[in-house]
Amino acid sequence: MNWKVLQLILIHCVFSAQLVIAQSAPITVDIYQTTQFPKGNGPISLVWQCSVSTPDLLEGHFLVSAYDGLEKYGEFQSHDVALHSGFHEVPMLLPAMKVDNPYSELKLRLSFVTSNARYDFKDPYTLKVGRKYQRTLAVGICDPFDGTLLPELKTFLDQLKFEAISPKEPVQINFQQYEIPAHIARQSAIGSEPLKLRLKSYSVHLHPEEYPQLPVDCHQYDILVITARGLETLESRHMKAILQWVRSGGSICVLPGESTGRNQLEFLNTLRESEAGSPLLQNSEGQIDFSETNQILFARTGWGRTIILRQQALEKKSLTSEELARIPFFLWKLRHSQQDYYEKQHRWDEQKLLQDYFKKEKQTNYHFLNAYTASEMLSLAYQPIYTGGTLISDLMPAELQIVPTWVIGIILLGYVAMIGPGEYYLLGYFKIRRFTWITFPAISICVALFAFVISDYFMQASHERKTLSIVDLDSQGLPVRENEIELLFTGSYQTIETRVKSGLFSPLNQTELGRGVYNYNAPQNSTPAMVGAPFYQGSIPTQYSVYQRMPQWTPQLNRIVNNYPQQELPDFDWASITVDQLNSDNRREKLKTQVKQKFGENAILLIYQGTKTGKPKRFPSFQSNPRVGSPMQTRGNTPLLNPVQSPDARYGIQSQDQPCFMDDLCVRQQTGLFQIVSQTSPAGGSNFEDLSILDSSDPRQWLLVVYVPGNERDTIYRQFIVSDI
Repeated sequence: MNWKVLQLILIHCVFSAQLVIAQSAPITVDIYQTTQFPKGNGPISLVWQCSVSTPDLLEGHFLVSAYDGLEKYGEFQSHDVALHSGFHEVPMLLPAMKVDNPYSELKLRLSFVTSNARYDFKDPYTLKVGRKYQRTLAVGICDPFDGTLLPELKTFLDQLKFEAISPKEPVQINFQQYEIPAHIARQSAIGSEPLKLRLKSYSVHLHPEEYPQLPVDCHQYDILVITARGLETLESRHMKAILQWVRSGGSICVLPGESTGRNQLEFLNTLRESEAGSPLLQNSEGQIDFSETNQILFARTGWGRTIILRQQALEKKSLTSEELARIPFFLWKLRHSQQDYYEKQHRWDEQKLLQDYFKKEKQTNYHFLNAYTASEMLSLAYQPIYTGGTLISDLMPAELQIVPTWVIGIILLGYVAMIGPGEYYLLGYFKIRRFTWITFPAISICVALFAFVISDYFMQASHERKTLSIVDLDSQGLPVRENEIELLFTGSYQTIETRVKSGLFSPLNQTELGRGVYNYNAPQNSTPAMVGAPFYQGSIPTQYSVYQRMPQWTPQLNRIVNNYPQQELPDFDWASITVDQLNSDNRREKLKTQVKQKFGENAILLIYQGTKTGKPKRFPSFQSNPRVGSPMQTRGNTPLLNPVQSPDARYGIQSQDQPCFMDDLCVRQQTGLFQIVSQTSPAGGSNFEDLSILDSSDPRQWLLVVYVPGNERDTIYRQFIVSDI
């Protein structure tokens, strides 16, 4: 009885101590998010607003767990902080995360950990993120907002939204136009549900002090707009980060005012440095010398787009409707094939999406036509590429092999021989058959251990890591960004550390990558990846480590985005490559020889060019007689160049064009959003959307690709060139 009383006293003391600690927590924390509608596939920035009540210095770190229901997205440990009494703001950047709930909300569990105690905040914090089945676009507007914006400027900003150049929802279908039988239209009830784009764009108001200071921070936006007042307030560090983001594929619209500082003028001229025209100059009064006939400038900055528009031209309404309409067309990178329709209607043409959908359904006699599939025909949400599975095949360890069938057969025969006649006669010879209950389990355990050793020998128990590095270059051969896609594969359960510096890390979901080359029709596991949620430790994106608990023999792909390429470029004269050289058979052969001399005999040269038909020309150097627009027959070569059968083939829909992963990497398959745009702004999320660059419907665009395979690293160099003609 006394012992039970003592137990109750001890339990009461423990709970009392915990209650005292909870009540006397020296810190209270609230969350602040820059925007309630962040970009769907971009990183997410937030600020922890802390109030410290203790007079002592509070040293420790924040520990954040992100989850949606039972699904855990990751854990994040911040860098060490030292907080004195008062109010503090601790910024944090999280990688792209998407949820499957209508509220676009992610829950955060927060703790503050010191060397002596851990303070858990019971109520979860709410973080707005993207949704899996809806695309969210963000337009970042830089302005002090210390006064009201002019009505003309507000109207201009509203016209930059993607909905302003899109058809009005819901989209109506003219069934007679597509020659759909009336009974099919009635039975399928495709008109019962309104056709929506599943896309929403938002304007994010940013004070110049909150404007991105690192290129990775800019990945949160699709378009950046800088007003005259915002441009005056921006500092050099902001302009440097913005410039590198635009060079890597972003879109920016700058509205300079009547007077501009020296740093701002240099920034504007750097944005349009590739243009052949004269640079912008200041007159004696410090004003930019715009001509009355040319108050708007369009420029390609690296892989991105730049518009410099005199803000006074908006205020005075001196621009024509055609000039104003061209701005969103240029910034959103709409396909060249949309231009004729857009110039007439000032919006993109949705008929192309409808025509392709009904053309595919007609091949199966509308057998799969129903209300659900019809609602997807205009969906602009993310659509995975089915060639992505070949990436795993390419990066898997070369020494990896399955245990041969004959070895398995020998082990099974030996096992049967030992537990059958072997054990029977051997125990009978010594007259100890009564011990078979011992020998049988012992033999089974020994054979199982032997089979495990054999499989471990073939499947490689050591930690394997191989990387595909994608280095993007502008027309002058200068690097604009680098993407590393890394495969982790281990033969034993262990925790793998990946160190990241000045980059954005995102784990890829294998279930969205497709089935690969040879096993596409094989059943696919639709369950989530076996690899657990990653643990981030450090300061994202400057310097941190990511830890992943790796199961045995389970491949895991990770993506790391660097706006400043980490590796040195080989000594190759990229700037000397011209469109005339790419457009000539003899000169292409000379270029192929130069590539092999510099990068080795295993290097592969590919050249892509857009066409008016929308099907890009491909000039692979490893084919003796390449056919324009034909699939690349490269069986036996790297899996990245092997053609993959379309999933529509299961429904009897045959396609003459079977793309490979390299095609999808450079020229995205024209479905969904990519039937409208040719390129998206950098995002760094868990997909390959922002890696596509070539507009397959623009004959002026060329893409030079040099693929260099290696033992531990495969490298792809991509140079983007736009002809002036």
